[in-house]
Amino acid sequence: MQRTPPAENAQPADPREGALAKTLGLPGIVARVLLARGQDTPDKVKTFLRPELGGLHDPFAFVDMQRAVDRIKHALRHQQTILIHGDYDVDGISGTVLLTKFFRLLHADVKPHIPARADGYSFSRASEEAIQKANAKLVVSVDNGTNACESIGRIQASGCDVIVTDHHGTGENVAPAFAMLNPRLAGAGYPDRDLAGVGVAFRLAAAVSDTLTRGLLQSPEFSDFLLDAMSYTALGTVADVAPLRGENRTLVWHGLRALAQSRSPGIRALLDSAGLSNRSPDVEDIAFRIAPLINAAGRVGHALDAAALLCAPGIIEAQKAAKVLEKHNDERRKVERKLQDEVVALAARETGPAVVLAGDDWHPGVLGIVAARVTESTGKPAILIAWKGDIGRGSGRCQSGLNLRNALAACGQFLNSHGGHAAAVGLEVHRNRFEAFREAFLEVCRLNPGGDVSDPSDGNASFSEYDPMSVRRLEMLAPFGPGHRRARFSTSGVRLVGSPQNDTRGLDLRVRLVHDGQLLPARVVRAAARFEELRNHQGLWNVLATPRINTRGEEGPVTLEVHKITAAS
Repeated sequence: MQRTPPAENAQPADPREGALAKTLGLPGIVARVLLARGQDTPDKVKTFLRPELGGLHDPFAFVDMQRAVDRIKHALRHQQTILIHGDYDVDGISGTVLLTKFFRLLHADVKPHIPARADGYSFSRASEEAIQKANAKLVVSVDNGTNACESIGRIQASGCDVIVTDHHGTGENVAPAFAMLNPRLAGAGYPDRDLAGVGVAFRLAAAVSDTLTRGLLQSPEFSDFLLDAMSYTALGTVADVAPLRGENRTLVWHGLRALAQSRSPGIRALLDSAGLSNRSPDVEDIAFRIAPLINAAGRVGHALDAAALLCAPGIIEAQKAAKVLEKHNDERRKVERKLQDEVVALAARETGPAVVLAGDDWHPGVLGIVAARVTESTGKPAILIAWKGDIGRGSGRCQSGLNLRNALAACGQFLNSHGGHAAAVGLEVHRNRFEAFREAFLEVCRLNPGGDVSDPSDGNASFSEYDPMSVRRLEMLAPFGPGHRRARFSTSGVRLVGSPQNDTRGLDLRVRLVHDGQLLPARVVRAAARFEELRNHQGLWNVLATPRINTRGEEGPVTLEVHKITAAS
């Protein structure tokens, strides 16, 4: 029997690790992760573990913020109707509700408007009609509007001012809005570019709050609003897969606690529907339980159904609205399963560097979810398009390291419109240009295949360091997500015992690993195709893995999530 030499995995002596661990009373592997992520002094660690809202940047750092605040105060003084123009995803819905509740607190005449998915993303003719019908004199967008040049130009010319709060778009063809608050634009002035749409809306509310009377700021109503605002900000930021670093980390850290403490009937009913009434939600709960419920409204119903829940004035209204979302979510699941079966079969025949498919009877509301499933199972970027007549609207997802937004921009001459993020996009294309777009996109993917998007190791670790107490203490580094993922450690000289087993999803492998005399159950992520390799290799392995607490405890209190496994040389 081969013996595992523990010396190979001994972490090089770093006097800072021992000193930090001793000063703060932390296990060595926790201090190791903190050091790997730049938290190298006790003061930095304390700020990192308990971020303060007072550490957020001045909202007036936005170049156009003072102009936006002055225009809002003018609307309040003259009782002008304010229309909040949101978006149909969780980020847009959360931000729409946040600003709607905020302006209602200020006794404004405010009306929320979220376009139907069929109207397309951002401002459209339908938006202009809604603004005219509401007789609005001021529009505040949430999570959209940066590049809606024609529509916003017409709205401004009609005598209605538009304040854009957004985090999408590019510096080309920026809409002629009254004020533009988008941290991603050059010259925007705000130091943190990573804010989600709801985060920008929250910063606008903070700036207006700075001008309010002390009596209102100290009122119970404002205290309740702030708690709910933090909740909405966490929902939108996490659901939009924004990086959990910088201000987003601070906002989500406080927002998760606000969710657990909220007295809002809508939030309480939402948590009940998500099965979270008896515990505090975390990032994974938002991503996999709460966000699908909210998104279901915009996918198979109307996003205003979700806004109605979050704005519900009492528990009876909230429970009724929650039932509507549950019904939408059940319908979404049925539509998604049907489309997924069809698309996965078609994707299996695609031999190129990406999957680009379109269908006449596909439901546009679930394309993003199914595209995510396709890219998860194939490892390729996926673009799915649903036809309505000669116009196709679609969604794309990617996990390979390719920047999807840039890839679509490179094919822009074949598209009516496009936008989104590096890993998630939306697009519109004419039927007679679809094949040209498809070939151009595949060529972009051939020339720019992306790469290994796995994050680097936080250091070496022996399995003997994965005692339950230490692994639980790693949770104090939460919230985890893009830009701040769970700790990953490298271990060499690992032995696999027994035979791998296929995971129930059919994508992963279940194995048992031994190192330094410790046996741990493990799940090797997206390794189903390597079954024979792992079963037949008799030598040692090098692994990159995240230790997790095994809540089911069937094979012990600790399990490993293996991100990378290679044969030791």
